[in-house]
Amino acid sequence: MFKRILSALIGKKSDHLIAGTSQHIDATGLQSPHHELVTVYDAYGRELRIARGEWREKVFLPNLRQKWDNAPELYNLIIVGLKDGFAADLVQAAARLVEIDSDLERSHIALGIVQMENGQLDLAEATLRSGMAKAGETGCLLTNLAKVFAGRGEQTLADETLWRAIQADPNQDNGMLWWASIQRERAGERGYLEALRTVAALPGSWRAQLWLARHHLEHQEIDFARALYAEVIAGGMFDGSALMMISGDLGNNGQIPLIVELISPVYNERQHDPMAGLNLLRAYEQLGRADEGEVLLARLYALGVATMKQQLDQFSRAFQDMRQQSAQGVSVDPDSLKIATIALSQPIWHYGLRNADWLFAQKEGESSEVGFFALSHVKDGAERAESQWEDELGRLTRAIPLYLAEATHYWSDHAASCYIQVVEGGGPVVSGCEADGHAFFDTLPPAMKYFVTGEIGCSGEADEAEWQISLSLWNCSTRTKHVTESGKAVQSMLGGLVLNLEKRLLAHIGRKREQPLDLFYLRPTAEVMPIYLVELGQAFMLTLLANGYMSKSSIWGERAMLDWPLTMALHWPTVEVAKLMYISGLGKAFDYKSDVLTEYKERTLQLLLESEHTKSLAFRLAPLVWMAFGMREELQAYIQNLPADSSAGFKAWVQRVTD
Repeated sequence: MFKRILSALIGKKSDHLIAGTSQHIDATGLQSPHHELVTVYDAYGRELRIARGEWREKVFLPNLRQKWDNAPELYNLIIVGLKDGFAADLVQAAARLVEIDSDLERSHIALGIVQMENGQLDLAEATLRSGMAKAGETGCLLTNLAKVFAGRGEQTLADETLWRAIQADPNQDNGMLWWASIQRERAGERGYLEALRTVAALPGSWRAQLWLARHHLEHQEIDFARALYAEVIAGGMFDGSALMMISGDLGNNGQIPLIVELISPVYNERQHDPMAGLNLLRAYEQLGRADEGEVLLARLYALGVATMKQQLDQFSRAFQDMRQQSAQGVSVDPDSLKIATIALSQPIWHYGLRNADWLFAQKEGESSEVGFFALSHVKDGAERAESQWEDELGRLTRAIPLYLAEATHYWSDHAASCYIQVVEGGGPVVSGCEADGHAFFDTLPPAMKYFVTGEIGCSGEADEAEWQISLSLWNCSTRTKHVTESGKAVQSMLGGLVLNLEKRLLAHIGRKREQPLDLFYLRPTAEVMPIYLVELGQAFMLTLLANGYMSKSSIWGERAMLDWPLTMALHWPTVEVAKLMYISGLGKAFDYKSDVLTEYKERTLQLLLESEHTKSLAFRLAPLVWMAFGMREELQAYIQNLPADSSAGFKAWVQRVTD
């Protein structure tokens, strides 16, 4: 399971730019082979493959019926059905579209194409002529009429009609490209280029120039291509897909700087094809321009396009890696730093939930306490104070004690606390030497029975890395070091080492529980542990943000932090903790007024819906979700209909959420 989860969390990188042209509705290219599987995307942006028959019966046809009275959505479904090879199912839907659609050209073209796909050429001709009588002889209607003539073998009439279509609209790509391909068949490459030049000379033409520019690029005539692109862009009359073709062609011909030069000043993600935005992101990545890339990335995330999410996540990670690799440690004056110690008395993912005490079991009576301090970093050579980006080792100095405190909370009758030092406004402190436990005895709470210090080091890199962890258990009653437990493990065995050290420490502190404090809690397996530790470390950083110890500008990888537990929840659907971790992160993001929080609304509501169906604990946190996304009506309706048997603790929590 670890490999499956990790590949989903990390993702795979694609080096290819997206090339293509716009796709106006036309019969050309709509016939699709009858693949056994079709690709779909769920509400979380995940790519899924399902059998075509199942897709047709359970998804496509029910959707078609649901959109029967909504012209734009019915039209979109007709196009999807044509591309997926369901033309036989679309005759009535296309006829319905003609009845209800105010866009006369669109509806008649859709019906005409459906009729052509079903071999009804005479009906298609009648439909298209009816459309021209109502909407005029538009380029797209004429092009499809030419298809009817070509289907009958009436080539001369088809040619004449097609040329009329091009004269009516020289930028209608299916007609223009069909015309150019006919000339290539008859006169070779010279005929093809002459056809493009002829169309380019027509008033208002710009699409033929893009194809001429592609020809110049492929022949390394860069200046000619650049001049054509500049002319089209300066004219400002191109459609939303033109920038996709320009950026794709430039990228596929190695002209990466030109993508930024030509596309970035004019690209508008709300007007132009999102694929052009992806190409521009790829250019920023290849040119090492992370700052500009992340600005565009935020704009594209805000579109909420599910089919793009995985690609955007890949770019986000790439820009983060770029920043981390280029970041240099900056020396700082230790005396100028204001250091605070954060004391956490609950598992880190309990925070952000507005003190949801009703959700978690509370320990009875005066519990003895076990404290855990952040680990130090085993480091060769002299230590110097510096500011740097978080790395894996730094994260583990906090994540391991956070996990051990969590394990103590759930699997013993001791209370557990975790203590981590931070520079106010700057982030966590990583010490280069293990803390001396003797210095803590006089400062710890009276209930503290034991505390744990330790250190961690790593030699080697990537899969060859070897980790060394040493933990010291101090006895507050005797004011001595009780025992030291240590171990080594290669990267793939790190999770097992952490679990082994946990087992040994819990045996020393005693008061073991046979069942976890909250029955829904499950101990992570050795395979899952590395993923779990990443989440604990990231949850701590979000906690710092939510409590004002760091500024938003000082954090990087915010989306990755919010996404990580959601991906865990989707791959680990029966485990409650992952869902609670995710909602906890959203609660913290709401507290620090995250700029990206709104991007998570649809995914979160889908998770809530599924949680309601499975009777998951996560659904009981719905009021917090509604509050985070500004859904006041849902929240008020819920409050007004609270069950009579709701506990006082739950009612108080709901009130805290609304305050």
